[in-house]
Amino acid sequence: MDVRAQNPFWFRECFVMIRPVGLSVVNLRELLHAIREVPESVLFYHIFQSRLTLFQPRLEFPNDFAHWAATALQDIRLAEKLSSFDPFDADNLETVRHGLVDILEEYLWDLPRVPWARPGLEFHFCEGATVVMRSRISAWTLGEFYDGLSRMGVDSIYFHLLESRWRLGPKETDDFSFWIESNFGQSDLVAAIRDLDVYFHSLRELKEEVLRLLGGVIRREEHEE
Repeated sequence: MDVRAQNPFWFRECFVMIRPVGLSVVNLRELLHAIREVPESVLFYHIFQSRLTLFQPRLEFPNDFAHWAATALQDIRLAEKLSSFDPFDADNLETVRHGLVDILEEYLWDLPRVPWARPGLEFHFCEGATVVMRSRISAWTLGEFYDGLSRMGVDSIYFHLLESRWRLGPKETDDFSFWIESNFGQSDLVAAIRDLDVYFHSLRELKEEVLRLLGGVIRREEHEE
């Protein structure tokens, strides 16, 4: 556990600056039309970035569209369909857009009437800018990495583990596993982190899971010494 990395891992903190785009919808057909037309930055916010908003919904869904279907339209079946769509299976946001459109078109086709939201529960489209700052916490060893991660908020998990898979291109790679692989090998730990389903778990669950994986490696190596 005393093995030191060639370069330290600097944990980043981040937050999202939200900007409404002046578009809202009140029923499912309007939502379908809007998703066809909104800029990719708006899709990116509602699929990924809104996880960093201060308000955390009581019911957790992986994207805002599923959450709105469950809470405003009172349609759990649609919410589950929209939750089952994994954007990490897509190569780009246009493919994500087509996937969402396909789900909504197919769902609307079988409905006898278009579901509406009550007044006050309209879906308001937004876009966000992720502001990233380097924290004061760094790590040279896996032990220091564990301690640092345990002190970081879920915003750091979002930046290093979720957004990084989209940002880095090869979506099986993230900042955490890349640093560990580059400095320590640890192929089993790297593979376990890359196997995490980052889209369907909450950020808090992901943090706990990475800490559990790291803790297992650290305890095993301490026992072997």
